[in-house]
Amino acid sequence: MRAVVRDKDLGFDEIQRQIALLDGSYVKVGFQEGTTTKTQVKGQRKQTAGLSIPQIAAGNEFGTNTIPARPFMSTSFDENKALINKAIQGEYTKILDGKRTTEKSLGLIGQLMTKLIVQKMRAIVSPPNSPRTIAIKKSSKPLIDFGQMVQSVRYKVVLK
Repeated sequence: MRAVVRDKDLGFDEIQRQIALLDGSYVKVGFQEGTTTKTQVKGQRKQTAGLSIPQIAAGNEFGTNTIPARPFMSTSFDENKALINKAIQGEYTKILDGKRTTEKSLGLIGQLMTKLIVQKMRAIVSPPNSPRTIAIKKSSKPLIDFGQMVQSVRYKVVLK
């Protein structure tokens, strides 16, 4: 009598591949290199093209000689550690269950973190803009003028 052995792959090999892919893979969230402002007109004001969005964001996050610090990136993470960790754990479980790829999970984490940064940018009211800035912008809303910085928050999945 001859025995026949069949190896039926139920997805274990792919799950192992996805887990191995996690080691060294990550998601970058923020203002990606190469993003610059575009020429825009708001009322009688014109914003000149060519300014670096990452430089503008860093100036607002950490402050400059003329701009007070308005941390929006670091605080969006610090204030949401539990939510972010829960999302990461949930995505890890989905990878282990074979329901999600590493790339898709990292992308979803990137989307969440992008959303948190944008929400924080829109929520900041302090320190307030100076009276001079309010007069120029015709708005007292810190961090938002032409909307280019808030629209430039991005994520990028980097697979090993």
